[in-house]
Amino acid sequence: MDIGAPQTVSAGRKGVRLAALLVPAIAFLAVIGVVALERTNLPEPGGRAPDFSAPLLAGGGSLESSDLRGKPVMLNFWASWCVPCKDEAPLLRQAYRAYGDRVAFVGVDVKDSRSDAIDFARRTGLSYPHVRDEGGTIYSDYGLTGQPETFFIDGDGIIVEHVNGPLDEAALTQLLDVLVSRDD
Repeated sequence: MDIGAPQTVSAGRKGVRLAALLVPAIAFLAVIGVVALERTNLPEPGGRAPDFSAPLLAGGGSLESSDLRGKPVMLNFWASWCVPCKDEAPLLRQAYRAYGDRVAFVGVDVKDSRSDAIDFARRTGLSYPHVRDEGGTIYSDYGLTGQPETFFIDGDGIIVEHVNGPLDEAALTQLLDVLVSRDD
C-alpha cells in the first residue's frame, strides 16, 4: 500500500498544476471574448451613428447630436497634439467654407486640455463648432482607435463612411459630395 500512496499525491499535484495553468488561461480567453463582443457593436457604415451630448469647446452650452438630424454631418475627432490632425486642418477649413451651408461640420476634441484645444482650433482657423469629449464616452461609443478619425453621417443619422486616419483632399471632397447628394 505504501507504493500506491505517492502516486495519489503525485496525481493530486499534477491536478493542482494543471488548474493553476488552466484558470488564468480561461480567464484570459473570457476577457478576450468580452472585448471582441463589445467591438462587434461598434458603429459602421450603414448603421446608426451613436447619439451624444457634449460641452462646446469655446463658450458655454452644449451640442447634442440629435439636434443635427435632418442635415448631413461630418464628425471629425482630433487633438491639439496630433500631427496628422494639424496637417488635415487646412483641408477641413477649406471644405467647411465650400460645404458648411449644406453639411454640419463638428469637431470632437479628445484626450486634450481645453486650453490647448481652443488654441489649436483658433490657430488652424477651424471655425465650425467643436465639442469636448471630457470623459472619453464619445470616443468609446464610436470605437475610435486614435485620431484623426472622421465619420460622414447622413441627415437620418446613418453612417455613410468612416475614415480612420487623416483625410486627403480628393477623399474629403468625394465624401462630402456623397453626403450632399443623399440629402437632395
